[in-house]
Amino acid sequence: MAVAAVGGAAAIALGSDDDSGINGRVVPCGIVLERPAPCTVDSKRVGKVLVGQRDHVVRRAKVRADGSFRVRLDAGRYWLQARTTGARGPRTRATVSEGEWTTVTLVAGRVAPPRRR
Repeated sequence: MAVAAVGGAAAIALGSDDDSGINGRVVPCGIVLERPAPCTVDSKRVGKVLVGQRDHVVRRAKVRADGSFRVRLDAGRYWLQARTTGARGPRTRATVSEGEWTTVTLVAGRVAPPRRR
């Protein structure tokens, strides 16, 4: 089963491993009208992903050079947020089932405002 969405929603793919958690990728800021959007955050500056429940951060995961990350977690509902030196992306919700991995795509930043002419 696979579902995909970007910008506050998770892309979910369930597997069956003995352990569980979330793995995923951080993208700069999404696609607008089938073209890369001008971003407020450089994708190379994304350093970590915060993983939380309610209003508490429960884990931090480093983002690899290719934008991927992986964090082991118990079954439950979590929020994730890409974090850079100067900005945070929007929170994305994800559910981890026991013995399964959930895959998410996170947005690192927001679309830059249009340039004035």
